[in-house]
Amino acid sequence: MDDLISRQAAVELAMKYCPDDDGTVQCDGDIRELLDELENLPPAQPEEAIPVSWIEAKIERFKAEDNAFCGLTANIMLVMLNEWKREQEGETE
Repeated sequence: MDDLISRQAAVELAMKYCPDDDGTVQCDGDIRELLDELENLPPAQPEEAIPVSWIEAKIERFKAEDNAFCGLTANIMLVMLNEWKREQEGETE
């Protein structure tokens, strides 16, 4: 599971380690490099996801149909879903 944090929160945390003598924040050395890196990071874009429960419901609907095509479709979807679940648990082929 990813643990996303706000870029702004990270910048604010790093800024706490900068000297602040005259009301302006002055960062140098490692903190300046860290701030530069944070500013240059690409934005985090979460992947669009389909809920597993939705996929499981579709599989059940296909299984309930009385034809071979729907049964085959349900089995293919189930195999793919189970493979995805194994990958999420860190298992590989």
